[in-house]
Amino acid sequence: MSTPSTRRLAAVLIADVAGYSRMMERDEPGTHARVAAIRSEVTDPAVLRHGGRIVRTVGDGFLVEFPSAMSALEAAIEIQREMAARNRDVPALQRIDHRIGINLGDIIVDEHDIAGTGVNVAARIEALAPPGGIAISGTVRDQVRQDLGVRLVDAGRHQVKNITRPIRVFQVELEGGAAARPRRRGKLPWRWAAAAVVPLALATALLAFWPLEQEAPPQSLIVLPFDHPPQSPRTAALAEALTRQITGAASQLPGATVIAPTVAAQYGAQRGDIRRIGRELKVRYALDGRVDDDGGDLRLVVQVVDTASASSLWSGTLQAPPNADGSVPLALVGELSDSLRSVLRSLELKRLASGRDAASAYAVALAAVDALERSTDGDQLPAIRARFEQALALDPQHVPALSGYAHTLVYLADAGASDAEALRRRADEASSQAVTLRPDSAEAWNARANVLHFQGRYDAASEALRHGLRLNPYLVSLQALDGQLHLVQDRGEESLAAIDRAIALNPVGPAQGVLMQQRGRALLLLGRYEEAIRAGERGIAFSAEWSDYMLLAAAHALYGNGERAAWARRELLKLRPEFTIGWHRELVGSRAQSRYVQTLHDGLAKAGVPQ
Repeated sequence: MSTPSTRRLAAVLIADVAGYSRMMERDEPGTHARVAAIRSEVTDPAVLRHGGRIVRTVGDGFLVEFPSAMSALEAAIEIQREMAARNRDVPALQRIDHRIGINLGDIIVDEHDIAGTGVNVAARIEALAPPGGIAISGTVRDQVRQDLGVRLVDAGRHQVKNITRPIRVFQVELEGGAAARPRRRGKLPWRWAAAAVVPLALATALLAFWPLEQEAPPQSLIVLPFDHPPQSPRTAALAEALTRQITGAASQLPGATVIAPTVAAQYGAQRGDIRRIGRELKVRYALDGRVDDDGGDLRLVVQVVDTASASSLWSGTLQAPPNADGSVPLALVGELSDSLRSVLRSLELKRLASGRDAASAYAVALAAVDALERSTDGDQLPAIRARFEQALALDPQHVPALSGYAHTLVYLADAGASDAEALRRRADEASSQAVTLRPDSAEAWNARANVLHFQGRYDAASEALRHGLRLNPYLVSLQALDGQLHLVQDRGEESLAAIDRAIALNPVGPAQGVLMQQRGRALLLLGRYEEAIRAGERGIAFSAEWSDYMLLAAAHALYGNGERAAWARRELLKLRPEFTIGWHRELVGSRAQSRYVQTLHDGLAKAGVPQ
């Protein structure tokens, strides 16, 4: 007798290989062998790791059911990133590129198959994904939000075959595009995780040190009143509040010249004449945007415009669920202010590359900050240190150079440099000088707090951090460091709250991989092992580092999942063959007696990590 069909809500993933028929016609045996190898080495393991059930496979395609939208998207991201790495050196005609579509909906389940509208919608969405890309439905987007190291770009509503209502589709943009691997957080010691977001903040302070003779310095900005749909009082109020808050956030950037909102309001009707605005107000950049509210998420489309040429230098789309009280979501303010820092730094590096100011302290320090943020190995730190020293030779009181120099020196000391004590003393001097010269600089206080943190002077570090947060509460790096300071003092709840504030400020920022790992550590300390596992898995979705697997090995073991703990232990030892619990105890030094480190080591021992 057949098993009766049932209905349930599930996440459905459908994938196929782009151009499969053409590839089979050209080379049937080779194509079949490559697809089979990818199934066994990439797609099937990723599906199983994230709790999926492979329902059926047909030639180049497969249908998978997942218990949650998050796990489905995590699996898809892992597959596409691994495939991008495999395809990097493969000739175009032999490349295997998957299209992946994901939907969350009602399905009919029988003994061997699934069907229903939820499956049909996933199939239609899969057809809308580009080769090597991922497309998801609006229902999936509502569940996962944006905390997986990807950007979810609204691709609009689509009317598709055999589906009555239009489907809202989002394209998943991996870092650098669908075909790019994520930037690795690298081999830097795990204790640096909180400070890994610090360079993002330094770019802001650098803008304050542009040579004063410039008529329109690069940090000069007008935030034009955000546009909104007519006859929508709710959206109009949100647009006005968002304009005011973004202007306030930009105004807190040290040395920034931001046009007052009352003046900017007078130019809202002239947004079509950007050159005139630039001439009259002596500003280099204009931030222009529009807020839309279709009853779901708030959607902000923005661009940075060069006032001299009226050309768009950068544009972006930001989304966040509305707050129940009608206020502006923190994520919109945090993400946009974070993006502005990164965008301005990138523009300045390009402009300075061949200009007359390429050898200025400002330009050299800007390049050093960029190198520090992108560093993936401790071996790169001596060269970065030399760049900061070059900037300081040109201007000994250049605060951004002093701040970046202090960060670099404590990282070098922590990596075991032979002159570690001298490096720590110089870092202490540099960070003290920075806050003395610019007590109004949040970035200088950030450097000071980080140096004190590495010295183990946690109370003093917390006090310095409070100074920085009073000056600029929108800095993700300050909130992240706050979380780390609470963690090293075994204050799990406070650590988790600070990390969650950092995540809320910019749910799609480049620091999310680090923040997810920090979140997992706080949850491990609190004994919330299942949640620590989820945070660790999200960290791997950004980039898989040995410290991620260290956390997962301990969390899985303490949760009682021996098989998964063994898997994480194997991955840890692949990336860090010399890892032992004793090696790690020596690495963390005096912190080895903390409750967090003891919990971590208990879990690692239970996972079978060598003593």
